[in-house]
Amino acid sequence: MVFRKISNDLKECALELWEKGWDEEDIQEALGVSRRSLFRWRAIFREFGTVQKPPSPLRGRVRTITRHILDAMADLYHLHPDTYLDELQLWLAINHDVDISLSGIQKNLDQVGLTLKLLHKIARERDEARRAEWREMNDRTTGRRRGRALIGHRADISHPFVRGERYSLVAAISVSGYIAARALPGSVDSFSFFDFIAEEVLPNMNPWPDSRSVLIVDNCSIHHTEALADLVRNAGGCDNRSTGGSAN
Repeated sequence: MVFRKISNDLKECALELWEKGWDEEDIQEALGVSRRSLFRWRAIFREFGTVQKPPSPLRGRVRTITRHILDAMADLYHLHPDTYLDELQLWLAINHDVDISLSGIQKNLDQVGLTLKLLHKIARERDEARRAEWREMNDRTTGRRRGRALIGHRADISHPFVRGERYSLVAAISVSGYIAARALPGSVDSFSFFDFIAEEVLPNMNPWPDSRSVLIVDNCSIHHTEALADLVRNAGGCDNRSTGGSAN
């Protein structure tokens, strides 16, 4: 007999006629079904109470990472969104006895929506209880730029924002190397630059036209003041307001 789709109504009708005393041959001839089908439908009806066998809950191979483990992974990335895949692999092996490849982990993360994105760093100093801890820690901090979070959510991480005292470095260099250098707290202004030239640079230069007699500065406004021009002229230099980039 050629395979054809038989509706549940027809199956129920066949069983009902059989229950009422119809012969198997009469049912087969009237409905166009086989004897084997009749017995199979009756066995299914007696076991499940319906002529249609329910689908099996087990489909495909058993998952290595269960729903419970996926929820645990989501909780882990909520607390530590900068966790690397190899670190997650080790965490699964230790905490859940799961041995899975990095590509398998990546596939599972994609399926639950834990995507890779730029980390949104939240200053840990916002928490006053942690401010004292942050002040005592080493300022040389390193941070990861990317982490994972569910689709539609930012990957937030508590991270120390180093806001210590800042320094600026100013230096004079010749074709032979550094002549002078000075580290200054904060930013360099025209006054601190003037002091640096007067105290560190000019004492190591010579009047024109000897070696180290030309001072060249760039276009920064703090480099072009009348007081600095007078200082250079009084030291034996000439005032040439052209722009340049080195000292001789």
